[in-house]
Amino acid sequence: MSDLSQVPPRLKREVGLLPLFMVSAGSVIGSGWLLGALNASIAAGPASIISWAIGAILLIGIALTYAELGSTYPISGGTARFTWIHTGTLGGFFAGTFSYLQAVAIAPIEVEASLTYVDGKWTWLGLVNTKGLLTGKGLVVAVLAMFLFMAINLAGVKWMAEGNTIAMIWKIGVPVLTIIFIIAHSFHSSNFTAGGGFMPFGIKGVLVALPLGVIFALEGFEQAAQLAGEARNPRRDVPIAVVGSMLLGAALYMALQVTFIGAVNPANVAHNWLTPFGASTGNFGPYYSLATAAGLGWLGWILIIDAVISPGGTGLVYLAGTSRLSYSLARVRFLPPVFATIDRRGVPWFSILFGGVFGCFLFLPFGGWAKLVGAITAASSFMYSFAPVAAISLRRSDPDRERPYRVPGLQVIAPISFAVSGLIVYWSGTTNLVKLDLAVVFFLILYAIARMVDPAQAPIDFRAGVFCVPWIVGLTIFSIFGGSYVGGYPTVFGIHIHHHLPFWWDIGSIAVFSLIVFYFAINTRLGPERVNANVIEAVADAHQEDLDLGIGEPA
Repeated sequence: MSDLSQVPPRLKREVGLLPLFMVSAGSVIGSGWLLGALNASIAAGPASIISWAIGAILLIGIALTYAELGSTYPISGGTARFTWIHTGTLGGFFAGTFSYLQAVAIAPIEVEASLTYVDGKWTWLGLVNTKGLLTGKGLVVAVLAMFLFMAINLAGVKWMAEGNTIAMIWKIGVPVLTIIFIIAHSFHSSNFTAGGGFMPFGIKGVLVALPLGVIFALEGFEQAAQLAGEARNPRRDVPIAVVGSMLLGAALYMALQVTFIGAVNPANVAHNWLTPFGASTGNFGPYYSLATAAGLGWLGWILIIDAVISPGGTGLVYLAGTSRLSYSLARVRFLPPVFATIDRRGVPWFSILFGGVFGCFLFLPFGGWAKLVGAITAASSFMYSFAPVAAISLRRSDPDRERPYRVPGLQVIAPISFAVSGLIVYWSGTTNLVKLDLAVVFFLILYAIARMVDPAQAPIDFRAGVFCVPWIVGLTIFSIFGGSYVGGYPTVFGIHIHHHLPFWWDIGSIAVFSLIVFYFAINTRLGPERVNANVIEAVADAHQEDLDLGIGEPA
């Protein structure tokens, strides 16, 4: 009989269907519902409803690919490792970097959203200044919130998941109450044609709204795939959690946008939608302002409480996802081994602590909620773009492995989803994209240093991962010389760029460019033997029951 005391700690499969679903749903329903509708309305007017519908349609294909990948390869930190399985080191580095950059920033963004909302009610707290940045007092409170997230995550994945499930009952109930009571007490149908008509800024305004909070709000469905390595029955539960949370969030956000448009004071939007609350501070708490204006003071108090619980729950879940990503990156030697250290509770303790501390640095004055959302939307869209490539590549290089869920029409959905991801990156704006590029270069330098000090690093799989380079560089060039969406005409190295592709021509050009990169990536993937070896390595830290399921065995 083996000595169990000699078995190193491993991740534990303790998360059932409901907690797993709530983890994804809890990531989707966060600060986006508190602040997203306002930003979307300013950009698109009443047509912001279409923005949410387009956002859901654009992302559902990506959600379906994650459902297939997560159920077929149920490993922790999956968004960082799905690409590594079929591209090896280079592609895995880029996918992992974008995954980590978007995930590590979500928890601090959610904390900042909470403090911004609460400060709008009690300005005497002095948590946020007039520029939307945290004050010294706000910074202290924000850091304490991050340490609370770390403590709950360190208690174990079961505690985190079950705690999030309890919070989710509240997080779903409050938006539903808000929709019902505000519509019942204050709804002006004339608002849907006010301020220049239903679509005052044209279709371009509808697209501009996407990176200003719409896409950000709908993101998070992939969190079930991040925790698939700790799911009790990943082959059944991951697809349900990923797709179900996406559909729930889309339906809820569209209803909230309709409520917002109908409830604002008609006098404030009679001429335009730039100031839906006039000169008031409704931008700090839009639904609170609507509730109190409708005489629903009790609902206003509930919304203030929810401004802490809803983003807080999302931040809690994303810190868990962030730690699994850095754990996964360490397993493939992109990060030092200490990031993959598991404690007796079965959690990657160092990755949790590092993610929390790293997130605290993002509270420094980089910009308010809306500015941070634009940058994170670009990072998330880059991360999402790797999933369709992985789904097709793994079907071809690993065809005989059992797939509990298969995306119908993947041959059509995958390339479209890849192009959609590129368009969302493009719509995020040049400033956000250049900042993201610089962050990737920084991580690339760190990775180069890691390779120099660790001679045991695997060779760089250049051919299989080189598609990432033209993909990133090409979208940056399109963003610089294409149409202006966010922030007007870009300035690059002090030079104002005024030449740009006409509207629609830019979208068509990016779509064609995306398809070229997509099929190039598919045709340069790793072969079956390497892919199967990578699958086995990806679950080398699995429990015996994983091996019994054939997850880590040759197909």
